[in-house]
Amino acid sequence: MLKAGFYLFITLFLAFAACRNTQERQNTGGKEIVSESADSSATARIKFAKDTHDFGDFAQGEIVTHTFKFKNTGDKSLLIQNIETSCGCLSASYDKKPIPPGEEGSIEVQFDSKGQYGKQYKIITIFANIPEKVTEIKVLANINY
Repeated sequence: MLKAGFYLFITLFLAFAACRNTQERQNTGGKEIVSESADSSATARIKFAKDTHDFGDFAQGEIVTHTFKFKNTGDKSLLIQNIETSCGCLSASYDKKPIPPGEEGSIEVQFDSKGQYGKQYKIITIFANIPEKVTEIKVLANINY
């Protein structure tokens, strides 16, 4: 009986914790990340002009680049803390300085197709001081032999 009570307590605790951590995300065209909380404190927000880029068809071994433009639509400076890519063939560079509200910034992505072939779908994960903590941009390509 004590064991059943313990398991019931743990189950209710985990369910409550999961409900508290659930956040509503709104993804619209142009990918704007906004806070859904009732907190009226200042927040940084990131809005990409375009959150996906298709490099199209190109030959294996080529290196291609694209610059993603974004704007801080929040009322607090935006700080990109880190960027991770889904593949070693992809690298991203960005300005490490805070982006003031209303200002624009960019992330340059370089894709090295050496050893790759066929359709490619790569993700760049951006860690920033936005309410959701992370957001993603994507690149597509079709690499020919």
